[in-house]
Parts: sequence; structure tokens; C-alpha cells
Amino acid sequence: MGKQFNVEIRSNCKVCGGSLPTSRHRTYCSKKCRNYAINKRHSKAHTDWQRDRRNRQAIYPSKDKIQCMLCGKWYRQVGSHIVQVHKITAREYRKELGFDVKKGQLPDDLRQLKREQVFENKTVKNLKAGKKFWYKKGQSGVGIYTRSAQTLERLRTKHKTYE
Repeated sequence: MGKQFNVEIRSNCKVCGGSLPTSRHRTYCSKKCRNYAINKRHSKAHTDWQRDRRNRQAIYPSKDKIQCMLCGKWYRQVGSHIVQVHKITAREYRKELGFDVKKGQLPDDLRQLKREQVFENKTVKNLKAGKKFWYKKGQSGVGIYTRSAQTLERLRTKHKTYE
């Protein structure tokens, strides 16, 4: 006599608990449940692989990336890297390194893309709604903060001269 296997015949799906089709070798009721179980089982390995891949790509400088001044790696959006990896806010990073606190660190092509999206999804209307908070000429208390080196350079290269 051959070996006897103790095979459990399931009547319910391992993931959702739904009833299984008549086939006795099934464990999941659908491809959706099967894929869910497989992805759940391998999600940590996939996350580690993605993180390793991004770290390998971040060592190469590019004109469409910005360099993190803390670790020297290159990213499309350095702000999210700062928060996730260095555990400080992007605002603290910009203030610490003398960048304009209210201006994000983005490459020019991504900045242009976001500018276009503001008009497409009509969030530019939010600027007009906040008009009562805009600077008014002669207003006291405005401009008393120290400008960052980045802001001063931007103002110098435009039409104004600041020292």
C-alpha cells in the first residue's frame, strides 16, 4: 500500500470565508482572494526590494532631481525623503539650511507640471478666495522676517535689488 495523505478538504475560502467552487483542490474562492493572500505574504520582501532599488537610483545626479543636503542623494521630491528618512519636517530642513521656508524643493519640470495641475483641477481659485490675507501696501508688520539666501537670490535675479 502507498502512503496515505491526510488532505483537508476545505469548504470555505482562506481569505474571505466564502464558499469554494466544486473543485476539491481550491483554497481560494477567486483570483482576487488568491492574489490578496500572495501579496500579503510577499509584501515585506517587495517593500524591501523597492526601497533598495530607490536607494541605488538615488546615488546618480540628474538635472531632473534635487540633492538632499543631509545625505547627498538625489530625489525628485526631496521633501518626502526628508520626512521619511531623516525624520524631520521639510520646513525644518529648509529653515536649517537657509532655503526659503515657504517654497518647496522641486525640480523645474515637476514644478511646471504642478503649476499646470493647479489650473486643470481649479485649485487656483483658492488663491483668490484668500485675497483678504494678501499683503497690502504700507501694511505694518510685513517683511520683518529675515529673508533666506534663496529668496534674496531670486529677488536679485528678477527685477528688484535687495541687499
